[in-house]
Amino acid sequence: MAEFDLIERYFTFEYDFSDDSKDTSANSPSAKSSKKPRVVKGIGDDCAIFEIPNKYQLVISTDTLVDGVHFFSNLQPELIAHKALAANVSDLAAMGARPLAFTLSISLPDVSMEWLQGFSAGIKSASEAFKIPLVGGDTTQGPLNINITAYGTVKKDRLLERNKAQFGDDIWVTGNLGEAAAALDLHQKTLVNKEALSASEQALWDALTKPEPPLKFARKLTKFSSCGLDISDGLAADLGHILKKSRCGATLNVESLPVSDALETVAGTEQARQYALNGGDDYQLCFTAPQSNRDKINKLAARQGVKISRIGSITDNGLKVLLHGKPFKSERRSWQHFNNDN
Repeated sequence: MAEFDLIERYFTFEYDFSDDSKDTSANSPSAKSSKKPRVVKGIGDDCAIFEIPNKYQLVISTDTLVDGVHFFSNLQPELIAHKALAANVSDLAAMGARPLAFTLSISLPDVSMEWLQGFSAGIKSASEAFKIPLVGGDTTQGPLNINITAYGTVKKDRLLERNKAQFGDDIWVTGNLGEAAAALDLHQKTLVNKEALSASEQALWDALTKPEPPLKFARKLTKFSSCGLDISDGLAADLGHILKKSRCGATLNVESLPVSDALETVAGTEQARQYALNGGDDYQLCFTAPQSNRDKINKLAARQGVKISRIGSITDNGLKVLLHGKPFKSERRSWQHFNNDN
């Protein structure tokens, strides 16, 4: 199959976001009259065209997912597609941005109609769920690699950034932590022992393969916080980025880390805490906010149906990890490309 025929067949989608009254995509009936950012033209020319009003800023995130590093090639292609897009959309959430559009570049060792049909269905389903249209990209022959560049918009005074933490701020996270990292270890176990997954193990596997970044919550959060990032390499490592950029320290309370019943069932309490602290691949939000905003943040989370946990506070120097007030020893390292033993 020729390249442009492949794109036309598997990656040219029609979207209908008309059920969202605030949607600003090119397919929205109100797009022409909107004063908000929108896609003017997607697939069809050499470039996509966006319209960005002066009061907004464009934010861009790009990630490359490599077979054997970020996903297993024998995984269902629908799940590979979902995670590839979710990882980028999570970066938009980390900035408090509204998704605008994304491009997809994919390298394929060969043209498998069955695989492409599944991957195409997964990309379309995920893009509809996250309300972010595909507007271009590239296909080429080679080892299986997926690159997605996601574009989002945010009002100029409503951005989440890593360098905005302040002394005395609360530290919060969304969702549960550690499930994806546990699922990776579980994958190795099931490969060797050919075991069927229990209900708890399946919950961990779902967290790894189909993450759901808290997009809408993150956008609303910018009223009460100006500092945040997504948890992709592990909580301790990602929080460390905030501390470095903000030139501050933190106290982290391990007993407050959100650990699911499924993770405790599979791994036990002690190991679950290790996963939650340094696991990675969670695609949840870590953010800081003034103590005076606690009630407002809790009410926002309740309205959005998002689980949040207050896990520590910003201090003046260093990172202290405590369990019931005593130093907690980390037995895992967070993920680092080019320098990782996990």
